[in-house]
Amino acid sequence: MGAIAKTTATLASAVNDGGTVTVSYPAGTVQATLLGTTGGQVVVNSNDYWNQAASGAGTVAFTFGSSNITVTNNTGVTWAAGSDLILSFGHSDNDGRYTTGAQVTPSIVALTAATGTASNTINDVGGSFSQTTLNNNIKSLADKINEIVTLLKSAGVAAN
Repeated sequence: MGAIAKTTATLASAVNDGGTVTVSYPAGTVQATLLGTTGGQVVVNSNDYWNQAASGAGTVAFTFGSSNITVTNNTGVTWAAGSDLILSFGHSDNDGRYTTGAQVTPSIVALTAATGTASNTINDVGGSFSQTTLNNNIKSLADKINEIVTLLKSAGVAAN
């Protein structure tokens, strides 16, 4: 999963636990781009990292204002003045869809092959064309794809 957007900042002053720092929106983003996103992260000095959560020890929280982002340090440590921050906001799923507050699950419709007999082999149609062999190959492919769809649905990756 990749971040929707990233930005960097250098702290002008220390940010105590429970304190905040304000950063500009990453280039090409505005409040509407990031509002409601989850899965963000702050990395301090390319070493220590904390995940986004609304609250809780060992986390960071993001408030997406109309013109900037407020980061709340709930990490339990003070970020020293001069520290470099790498901030990532939200994440996208492996297929590139952005995830905001709730996971979006795609729906996949099963294929129907009207004729043919399925097997686990795709046969060469040969030099003299055979409609039966072609139909069997298409049926085999459709059934195999449907097996994959069933597995995706049972794993919760695809909706019924």
